[in-house]
Amino acid sequence: MTLQPGELFPLDSALRGIRERFSDAVIDADRTSLRERTVVVPAERLAEVAGAIVGEWGGMLLQLFALDERESAGRYRLHVMFTMAPEDAILTLVSAVPELAPAYRSITTTVPAAHWLEREMRDLMGVTPMDHPDPRPLIAHEGWPRDFHPLRKDFAPGDAVEWAPRWKFLPVEGDGVFEIPVGPIHAGVIEPGHFRFSTVGEAVLKLDVRLGWKWRGLEKLAEGATLSRGLELAERVCGTCAFSHALAFCGAAEEIAGIVPPPRARALRSMAGELERLLNHLTDLGGILTDVAYVVGAAEMARLKEAVQQTADALFGHRFLRGVCVPGGVQRDLDDAQQLWLRRALADVRADVAGVLRSARANAAVMDRLATTGVLTPQVARDFGVTGVAARASGSVRDGRKDHPYAFYRELDFQVISRTGGDVLARLDVRADEIVESLNLIDQMILRLPGGPLVQHVGELPPGRWGFGLVESPRGLLSHWLRADDRGLIGEWRMRSASHAIWPALALCVPGNIVPDFPLINKSFNLCYACTDK
Repeated sequence: MTLQPGELFPLDSALRGIRERFSDAVIDADRTSLRERTVVVPAERLAEVAGAIVGEWGGMLLQLFALDERESAGRYRLHVMFTMAPEDAILTLVSAVPELAPAYRSITTTVPAAHWLEREMRDLMGVTPMDHPDPRPLIAHEGWPRDFHPLRKDFAPGDAVEWAPRWKFLPVEGDGVFEIPVGPIHAGVIEPGHFRFSTVGEAVLKLDVRLGWKWRGLEKLAEGATLSRGLELAERVCGTCAFSHALAFCGAAEEIAGIVPPPRARALRSMAGELERLLNHLTDLGGILTDVAYVVGAAEMARLKEAVQQTADALFGHRFLRGVCVPGGVQRDLDDAQQLWLRRALADVRADVAGVLRSARANAAVMDRLATTGVLTPQVARDFGVTGVAARASGSVRDGRKDHPYAFYRELDFQVISRTGGDVLARLDVRADEIVESLNLIDQMILRLPGGPLVQHVGELPPGRWGFGLVESPRGLLSHWLRADDRGLIGEWRMRSASHAIWPALALCVPGNIVPDFPLINKSFNLCYACTDK
């Protein structure tokens, strides 16, 4: 990052501004990470400080969660984490909420990206964001027991009084307005999610999205578990981004342990990550072509995706790249013959993808469906903290591989692909160009693959320390936060997928379009349900 004379790095600018304007905030001098700075803020000032970080100092919300510290300190502890990209820095606000009055002023009023995070925290921890603009539950559904907050330390399943149904779709009233319910169970083999359209004829006025049908309690299951058990859970957060979640989890564990994986392991991690990106982008392009009835192109993308998936299985031992990444490194290596075979296999993919996309773009009916459909404006993308393809198709140049380099990306040369249209076509174009960049990156890694060991021993985790792993998954930036307990096991685990940040923004891309375009818009984001619910 290049600065002009007198210009401050984003983190330095924020810290200076906090010192000058918020005298009751305390910048923690005890740093647990080279890139993270922690600021202790009174809960009543949290929304104000968070709003300034985003609105004035260029931060973007990454994660917001609560920890149950009632037994040790009589409080709940809030963490609100921001990326200060393009600097590789994280700024974390920490606030205490008293046990007997677990409430604070919602930061969604100043940082809209906190919208779903705060609702989820209230359901799972029982800490209430006061004056939240949408106080409906997110995870809690009809029949959710009263005072049922699974992430509290004293939580124990058992008999409980059920709440009355509390969810209400927000109606649109007027002459000729109809509601069209879709889901949560769908005709296709997709995950459950409920979509309620308010329409006049086929024109969509409003879309209300309700998820939470697949909540599995993964974060609770990890409490008291070993790293190996935690990694099993991390790899199962999402089927198609299993490697990205494993890599972020391992990154958090390695930060706690204070170790760096060997160079060869870091290069192989990046190679597997780009294979996962190829798999997802090919799947998404095929889905988009399916929804515009370009069946020849969709079939070709399915064939190419299967070829890459078989390649991943042959080289790394799993079609979804599970079991490759472990804390401290990787478990699979590629010899010279395997590397050569990989280059040849992907060269065929490169040529075939280009041919399919040329034919699709030459089809006027395809282009008519894609252009100007489902526009995500740059302002909405910024407000909701959208990342990944969705953000880069709306003008953003943020990419976790550049902004917060991990694995081997600091040593590689690649471009951040972006478009400005924000529509389905822009999202297709970004994916198409990112496929080329992924192929180029894999070529680079094969040519530059270092020698040496595959794993650095992690050892026992220091009690009480935490670590934070960030990975640019195929859908966008995902994060895993870990804190070790006094036995060196997992004390707390908080995970946020890229889809979690994008779902609220997707709902704002549908009004102004027609109902038959929703499947196409939805597929152009191709968000995950299960990793959002956790």
